[in-house]
Amino acid sequence: MPTDPISSSSSLIETMRAIARDRATGTRRGSKVSTGDSSADATPAPASARSIGELRQRLRTLAADVNIDDTQSLFNARAPALHEILLWEFGADFRRDAQFLPVVEAISSALDADPRFQQSFVDLLAGLQKS
Repeated sequence: MPTDPISSSSSLIETMRAIARDRATGTRRGSKVSTGDSSADATPAPASARSIGELRQRLRTLAADVNIDDTQSLFNARAPALHEILLWEFGADFRRDAQFLPVVEAISSALDADPRFQQSFVDLLAGLQKS
């Protein structure tokens, strides 16, 4: 059962979380990027500790300019949406992790590989535009 549902496409969010956790955990075990800040080594607060409303608002702002009928517009919105979701899920320090961009690319590839995920992303953006 999905946690922290954003919309009916929350299975997409759950899949992105799983991919990100797998990639980030494997890399952090042996080669975490040092930031020089000991607070960056702390485990990020769980998603439930942060406001889902904050994430929803950020994604709404991003979705506002997306033409869901245009493939290029959807593609252009994908990376920024993934960034927002991952940073919300894992904390802002994850942006400095060596695996941040590879995780975004892995999730993007998963979206490309499965038409259901592509449709879920479209549904997510359309739902955000309506709310």
